[in-house]
Amino acid sequence: MPELRISHSVFIQTQNVRNVVTMMDDVGMDIGEGKFGVVYGKAGLGKSETVKWYHANRKNTVYLESTAIWITSELEFLRDFCFELGIENIAHRKGRCFRDIIEYLFEHPETIIFIDEAGRLKGGHLELMRDITRMTLCPIVLIGEHNLLNLLKYGGRDGIQTRTFNPVKFSPMKQSDVIIFAKEAAGVRIGADVSAILHKTATKNTTDGNFRLVKRALQYAIQYANGKNTDRITPEIANMAIKSAIKWTE
Repeated sequence: MPELRISHSVFIQTQNVRNVVTMMDDVGMDIGEGKFGVVYGKAGLGKSETVKWYHANRKNTVYLESTAIWITSELEFLRDFCFELGIENIAHRKGRCFRDIIEYLFEHPETIIFIDEAGRLKGGHLELMRDITRMTLCPIVLIGEHNLLNLLKYGGRDGIQTRTFNPVKFSPMKQSDVIIFAKEAAGVRIGADVSAILHKTATKNTTDGNFRLVKRALQYAIQYANGKNTDRITPEIANMAIKSAIKWTE
């Protein structure tokens, strides 16, 4: 019997993903107005995976993920920005980096910029982003957890919140999403009883339907099924898998 395998190249378009695509359609239509997009929600719901998938399948997009060094250095933020744009001879001065970014975006006006883990950043970073969108009219999409919404209020009435599309909030997976994910990613058909078990990912830090834990649980379930030489994920296997997935987070 051939082993079950989970495909990491398959991307399941849940309602969360469809909501992001809809927002990006709006962003695309309003290129030239210098607006912000926002994707937010609790950790593990698939925000980054969705944005990376969109970036990988669209031209004229740039993806950056904030790092610890950005928090204390706006220059390092701008230098990483230059690197992702493909700018050569990256400067060591903030003003020069900023001008290089502006010049690049003037020459590539269809560019959309994604900045992940944006909730870690500070007001100075937002000021730079606001100036970049204001001067180039290229949109920036911010991705983060719920604290990102508070950061958007920086600057008060003239802050970026007034230049932002309706934020897209990520929700936990539904049990029906688990069934689709198992079929599309691993070729495994599961019933409502098994999907209900794999869906129960609630811990002190997560809710039921946490994408990261559901994916991990399915990986464990496939391992256990292969170990039992079966192509069927039973409720017994699903219970073992979800316990292992939750233990993995501890």
